[in-house]
Amino acid sequence: MHAGVAPLYEIFKLNTRLFLNCLRDVDDENARQRAGAANNMAFIALHLLDARCYLARTLGIEYRMPYADMLDSVSNIDEVEQYPPLKGVRDSWRLVSDLLVDRLAALDAADVARVAPLEFPVDDGTLLGGIAFLVQHESSHIGQLAFLRRYLGLAAMSYDPD
Repeated sequence: MHAGVAPLYEIFKLNTRLFLNCLRDVDDENARQRAGAANNMAFIALHLLDARCYLARTLGIEYRMPYADMLDSVSNIDEVEQYPPLKGVRDSWRLVSDLLVDRLAALDAADVARVAPLEFPVDDGTLLGGIAFLVQHESSHIGQLAFLRRYLGLAAMSYDPD
């Protein structure tokens, strides 16, 4: 593994677990409940899954976002007509995450030095900078999921490794 990827890899693995921990004991009905104008857990979970699928494709993994057809024309939560079952989102998260763990571990200096496929809001325009942004992006939204757990009256998000 490239040394620059190592800390991002650890955060990626942590985010994989925290995402699932945030959704533990959340049913489909609760996941769709909104706190005022805020996004709901279902929308945030889909957004995070979509971002992971994007990272997978960026790193050469052929994995299609399973709910892409549902989201293709959606730019905000008010345009979502239906949500997939949360179980399916969690299962897809596990699958793409397992693929990404292996791929991230295999990245070398030439891989991470490539120009990122998109311009991310970071100074580092390489693939490494893009990965760093996407991992931070996940962390931010996982914090939102943790907050929404409490809003729904559920226990605080756990760091436990289950």
